[in-house]
Amino acid sequence: MNSAHSEYALCRHTKTDGHRCHSPALATSAFCYFHQKLRRTRRAMIGAGPGLSTHVLHPLRNAHSVQQALAMVLSGVSTSQIHPKQAGKMLYALQLAAKTITE
Repeated sequence: MNSAHSEYALCRHTKTDGHRCHSPALATSAFCYFHQKLRRTRRAMIGAGPGLSTHVLHPLRNAHSVQQALAMVLSGVSTSQIHPKQAGKMLYALQLAAKTITE
């Protein structure tokens, strides 16, 4: 369903496989109830920043989800939300995941 043809706004959350959520968005948000709550929980866990948390792990099912996780780690390092030593461990894990997916 396309939001251009819909009578209501759709959730703007993008899943790890690259697809949109498509649930109805809350009137006061661009996200559905579940994803709005998820975003608030993540922000509370790290103290600031949009949607980045080292405590919430997403499944790495395909190359796109690995690429998305890589972007999140790099964003965390550039905004000083993730310590470079921790980022190194995360990047190594992502490297292993990418290798496993391509085999």
